[in-house]
Formats: sequence, structure tokens, C-alpha cells
Amino acid sequence: MSNPDSPNTPLENLLSAVTDALIAGDSNLDSIVNQYGVPRAEVNHLLWIIRRLHVTFVGVQPSEKFVRRLKQDLMGSRRRGIFYQIRHLPPRIQIVAGITLIIGLMFVQRRRTVTDEVQESQEMAALQTHSQ
Repeated sequence: MSNPDSPNTPLENLLSAVTDALIAGDSNLDSIVNQYGVPRAEVNHLLWIIRRLHVTFVGVQPSEKFVRRLKQDLMGSRRRGIFYQIRHLPPRIQIVAGITLIIGLMFVQRRRTVTDEVQESQEMAALQTHSQ
């Protein structure tokens, strides 16, 4: 947390002990507060916040898919190809990726066609100037 020589160390230790006690299911916090010698007035609002957080936050188990993907990411498993990655995207994103790919291919084809037409017209003009 912070420097052990800091004046907040007893308070930090108290808050850590209170949090651990609540997680363990121990609701008798008075003995813990008395153990650290921190004035009760200084701690009351913090204890209230810790209790509210303990009641509000609910433990969540991650899905197997999430755990598997996280493990692969952290362990540095081999990278999969682009089609594998696209296949595991949500359907809407897959559709957008497909449309983008088609538009890109159409753009490349159109550009080739225009370039060929320009080149052909230049060749025709060059042939006409040479033949005259």
C-alpha cells in the first residue's frame, strides 16, 4: 500500500483487517477496531463504506469461454488466422467485415478497370500520332 513509516499504516491495516473479516463472514468488527487503536470517529464512515460495498458487490464467476480465452492471451498461445478471429466475432460484426471486404474488392477491381481504360486510351492516342 504505502510506506510502512507512514502515519496512515495503522488505519490501512485496520481497513484491510475489516475487509478480510467481512469477506470471511465475521460481522463483529468492534473487536477488530479496538485491536488497532484507531479512534472510532475516524473509522466509522470508512466502516460504513466497506459494509455497503460488501453488501452491494456480488461475486461473479466468469464463463468457461472467457477463462479459456484469458488463459490463451496470458500464456501467449499461438496466434490464429484472420478467418478464425472473424469467425468468433459477433454476427453483426461479421456482416460488416464481409461487406467491407466486398466493397474493398469492388474498389480494387474498379480502379484496375479505370487504369486499364486510361492506359488503353493513351496507347490509342500514341498510335494515332505515330500513324499520321
